[in-house]
Amino acid sequence: MQDVVNVLLNTVLVSIPEEIFLTVMTLIILKRFDMLDIRMWRQNLKWIMIPVLLVAIMMNAFTLIPFIPSSIGTIFVLITFYTLMIYIIKQNSYDFANKDYWKILLSLSVSFFILGLLESLTVPLILFLLHKPLTFINDNSMWNFIVSIPSRILEFLIIIYLIIKHNNIVKIRMFDIITKNNFLLSSITSFAILSNVFAVYSIKLIGFDRILENKVPILGQVFVSMAILVVPAIIIFWALLLINYLSVREKSMKQTYESLAMQDDIML
Repeated sequence: MQDVVNVLLNTVLVSIPEEIFLTVMTLIILKRFDMLDIRMWRQNLKWIMIPVLLVAIMMNAFTLIPFIPSSIGTIFVLITFYTLMIYIIKQNSYDFANKDYWKILLSLSVSFFILGLLESLTVPLILFLLHKPLTFINDNSMWNFIVSIPSRILEFLIIIYLIIKHNNIVKIRMFDIITKNNFLLSSITSFAILSNVFAVYSIKLIGFDRILENKVPILGQVFVSMAILVVPAIIIFWALLLINYLSVREKSMKQTYESLAMQDDIML
């Protein structure tokens, strides 16, 4: 009975807010601000909650089925999430094309990366401050909720900011800028891999190996503590540089297009 209660609480307090972020962020990346229009909030909320509720329930229901490996359950949930995103976008599109399948897949992948990045900045630090094993937190829905609060605050602040700035975002061709620059594409890919490796390894060391307990030499504890504080700062600094670069590139491309348009007008 206690397991069922934990699953229900975890679904409501942790998973639903997480899926809301992933769904809304995917729509923002796809520039589908029509599906986030506050003036049509009832209709839009109905569509948004389809993947949110189904994925959140499925994700937690699999924890109650011991004979299904977690990896199989995760793959099934991801495929379901992708399918549901296709469904709600198709139902709200007049000209859905084959290329949109790839756009949705890429946008959803970017949303998962942002989620993982934000959690890599907060979860290791929270585990460090609480001095509790990850197994204890995962088995306790309230502790799981507490640990998720910092990343959720960051996630929804980002969502609010991007929605407010949606007029500028619509004009930015982020994917064109990134994919046409091999150095930028390889840098972002490497950065994504390293960030996730750091997150997974730091959570393993602190949450499972409990490296910050007395059984570990003081030098090792100092090194891990410094890494937890320094690496997220480097990640934030790198992300700010990337945002600035994309902004400058977009302005440069816009000026080039305007210049070419003026030349065409003169020639005509």
